[in-house]
Amino acid sequence: MRSIVFASGKGGVGKTSIAINLGLVLAQQGKRVVVVDADVSMANVGVMLGVERAPISLHNVLLGETNIRDAVYEGPYKLKYVPSALSIERVKKLVFERFKGAIEELEPVADYVFIDCPPGLNKDSEYAITAAKEMILVVTPDPSSLADALKIINFAGKNNVSTIGIVVNMSLNDKAEIKPADLETLLSTKVMHVIPMDLEMRKASIAQVPLLIKTPTSSAAHEIRVLASLLTGEPLPAETKVKKGVLQSLLESLARLFGGKKTS
Repeated sequence: MRSIVFASGKGGVGKTSIAINLGLVLAQQGKRVVVVDADVSMANVGVMLGVERAPISLHNVLLGETNIRDAVYEGPYKLKYVPSALSIERVKKLVFERFKGAIEELEPVADYVFIDCPPGLNKDSEYAITAAKEMILVVTPDPSSLADALKIINFAGKNNVSTIGIVVNMSLNDKAEIKPADLETLLSTKVMHVIPMDLEMRKASIAQVPLLIKTPTSSAAHEIRVLASLLTGEPLPAETKVKKGVLQSLLESLARLFGGKKTS
């Protein structure tokens, strides 16, 4: 079993969306994947899958009331997930020391466990990180998302959690963005992949439907499939033609109209 924590220096970088959609790609390929929502205060995984409430959640596990395998639910394409509760009334009573053992209990039923970590570096995120064997750091190509990124990488390393790489999300490929090469220098970690800014991702979040289901031919969905191939070392599966964004389609139309070179 590969246990991989998805961490970020701040919220709003699309970490949960990447974890869920990457899990869906692997589930479609027949992998046994469990996504665990370790953000006990925000509970985004269930919300993004369109599940408002679950009778048993990670909260019950950390309170010692049940085994984590009783908190596993099945989503699209047989993707499994462990939600956190939407209620935060009992968060202060949670025993985070139980988290690592709970993740280990998933080994008989999972090939991959993706842990959706709370943003930043605090008590609950530290326990989420140390419960995994590997980490993917999700950032956006702007300085604000890097505030705690190096601290997280260093913390993971000191606790024998191997950083697989950085995933840059919501890239506009703009000159003002921090370039992947500069990110690698700043964080002393390789950039694993870059996922473009895609309005379809936002639409999917609003609809509470994963991007791989709502708009599987979008550019971001394609790049998440590429990320899955990089993660597993397996070939990229065949897919339908990638849906172009509005801006790219407009640029190509103008190029054809004025006899310019077609953009790629």
